[in-house]
Amino acid sequence: MSTANKILKGFEQYINAKYTSQNTKRAYLKDVDEFLKLANGFGLEDVQKFMQVLFNKGLKPASIIRKLASLSVFFEYLKENGLIDKNYAKLIDKPKNSKKLPKFLDVDETIALLESVKDKRDRAILELLYSSSLRASELLGLDVEDVDFKNLRVKVKRKGGSIVYVPFSERAKRFLVDYIGARNSGPIFLNKYGKRLSDRYLRKLVKIYSVKSIFKDISPHTLRHTKATHLLNSGMDIRLLQKFLGHSSIKATQIYTHVNLKQLAETYDNTHPLAKDE
Repeated sequence: MSTANKILKGFEQYINAKYTSQNTKRAYLKDVDEFLKLANGFGLEDVQKFMQVLFNKGLKPASIIRKLASLSVFFEYLKENGLIDKNYAKLIDKPKNSKKLPKFLDVDETIALLESVKDKRDRAILELLYSSSLRASELLGLDVEDVDFKNLRVKVKRKGGSIVYVPFSERAKRFLVDYIGARNSGPIFLNKYGKRLSDRYLRKLVKIYSVKSIFKDISPHTLRHTKATHLLNSGMDIRLLQKFLGHSSIKATQIYTHVNLKQLAETYDNTHPLAKDE
């Protein structure tokens, strides 16, 4: 086995211990493997060369930023193992990226979507996704043992491997109890073969229900954005929202204040007596 393959194998073990999302882990490995095939070492020049190759390929700023994030995790692994003394991926200037505001549903759309779901499992999924503002990987990784019905909270493994308890509503509890029934162990959400539900199927499920009920193509993450926006609109302190969402930086949470202001501006424009010509 070559040195590069040994390092990549070690990195795979490193991210397996830190992350739960299979999509995230696959992306990290793919990006790092691409870097290792081009680089002669792990210095600043190697990162710069990699970035230049990506620019020459015509990749969008968002894609380059994502690959740079993968390299940053890889360089942290190298640093922890004494192979480098600095995370050179953090020293590179990131390309400018116009950040899109997250999509979200208004309250009426959210109610219409949830009320349209009659299947026990699927209703429990959408109710919990919205109620606890969970990421898809967090929801799919849940076991029955992780649900604390008495205290209305669920044990979740966040990005980076931290374990937190996230609250859910009495409404979500009702549908979870109805779906789980007498089961006391194993994955909460099962496919027709009795196995843990996959990420691909979850996304397909959410899309089908949203298109049929509110004529919108949304993802599980849209429900996370929706809950966050609704909480902020209801007056939740942004620091509490940051903790609820599991954001390591307040900057990630602040985007919802922009959503809030955008919504306010649109409401003003639509209702102002001079907004439309007679």
